[in-house]
Amino acid sequence: MPRPIQAFVQPDAVRDNLEVVRQRAPTSRVWAVVKANAYGHGIERIYPALEAADGIALLDLDEAVRVRQLGWKKPVLLLEGIFTQSDVKTAEEFGLTVAIHCDEQRELIVSTKPMKSIDIYLKMNSGMNRLGFAPEQYREAWERALASPGIGTITLMSHFANADGGGRLADEPL
Repeated sequence: MPRPIQAFVQPDAVRDNLEVVRQRAPTSRVWAVVKANAYGHGIERIYPALEAADGIALLDLDEAVRVRQLGWKKPVLLLEGIFTQSDVKTAEEFGLTVAIHCDEQRELIVSTKPMKSIDIYLKMNSGMNRLGFAPEQYREAWERALASPGIGTITLMSHFANADGGGRLADEPL
């Protein structure tokens, strides 16, 4: 028997939370990261509450296309990146920025030969081991991306290796 759990989406609360972040970090760019179709509630329900964000980051290509169709004009970052040449074409068509975690993803852009350059976020694996280039390979990955036709701007990105450690490095003992 499933648990009797209900979740309610309150766009006004999301909008207010975004405003609090803006007040606390007034000179920072603020991106909304929305996963799993707004955790199953539908990107359409949460989208209007995010209009003050500087960009939106999503995992799923279909969701990225959907926010464009809803009218989002600001940057859209596809966090998982691309997996096929068809994904590259969709990213080009809808003006998506893609995360690049490995050389195969970079090579997909190059081999697809997009007419418009695709902006990328080049991800370094800082110890969380979710995705990305190893630190010792990162500069070389950046140089390859810089020399790759079809790639526009390159933004460097990482993920905190340890969100709960109070500043402790990932390889330090507990």
